[in-house]
Amino acid sequence: MIQLINSLANLVLLMFCLWAVLNKHLETQVLGTSALSLVALTSFVNIMRPDAFGFWSEQSEVVSNVAVAILAIWFWRRWHQCNCLGKR
Repeated sequence: MIQLINSLANLVLLMFCLWAVLNKHLETQVLGTSALSLVALTSFVNIMRPDAFGFWSEQSEVVSNVAVAILAIWFWRRWHQCNCLGKR
């Protein structure tokens, strides 16, 4: 059951990242696009778990956590620029 929940969560992450990167109305810039792409790749690896990836299939959850942390920092910086810097 937990594996199914993990797969569904990874599928949702994969679809969100693809939408965000391919959406023409979102300006993700270089850091955002890189982080979203890394999250999408690791989500795909988490779903498929192919033996050909070797190290990636074993460490993909760690890489995914790092990518989500980068994405969170990017999101906070964008929010801070839009909401805090304009009010000064």
